[in-house]
Amino acid sequence: MRIIYGVNPVAEALRSPCGGIERIIFSESRQVPSSLMEAAKKKGVEIRKVPRHELDRLTGTDSHQGIAAVIRGEYGYKDLEELLKAWKNSGQKAFFLILDSIQDPQNLGSLIRAADAAGVHGVIIPKDRACEVTPAVVKASAGATEHAMIAREVNISRAIERLKEDNVWVVGIEAGGTQDIYSTDLDMDLAIVVGSEGRGIRRLVREKCDMCVSIPMAGRLNSLNAAQAGAVAMFEAGRQRLKRRQ
Repeated sequence: MRIIYGVNPVAEALRSPCGGIERIIFSESRQVPSSLMEAAKKKGVEIRKVPRHELDRLTGTDSHQGIAAVIRGEYGYKDLEELLKAWKNSGQKAFFLILDSIQDPQNLGSLIRAADAAGVHGVIIPKDRACEVTPAVVKASAGATEHAMIAREVNISRAIERLKEDNVWVVGIEAGGTQDIYSTDLDMDLAIVVGSEGRGIRRLVREKCDMCVSIPMAGRLNSLNAAQAGAVAMFEAGRQRLKRRQ
């Protein structure tokens, strides 16, 4: 069993074909949105109202927006082969996001949300020493975790090697990259690598990248956080692909 909270995450869980929602819980002080009520009834999901303090206790936070859902089982991670199959079935050029040791739930959620919006085929995260999909990540992703294909791999370097077997180019995003992202052709079978908030991309992972590129900075600060950098990179790749199709 897992708990998710927030209006958008619960709404997206109801929309997800994976289903598995046992019940939706509202704070007694909150009006149940009619759209959620109708979606829950269609799927036969129980709706329950409880005192706000009970919802605080259930979710472990007071930022739940007065709504939570109880979902059967654990989060449904995919394996890497499923991500590759989804890409090949799409008929499109490969588009993956590899996150090397992202620690902050807000950054992970934001990156998953951006990946979903950019049309990424799958997100790859490490199994150890990195944030996993938690209720806080689901909330930060605005529910994108309920639709995204996310693989949790023991060894990111080996995952990169597997992608390369299918001729996917791997591009790391780093402040010290040898060329800037806007001068780099990203309209190819592509995996973008974003490193951790403090250390960036680990050396062994960096060595597996085909190239590392930087995002030019015009202001006084010389870097973006992981979520911002990843979003810029994904949407630049998407822009190039769209331009080529026009």
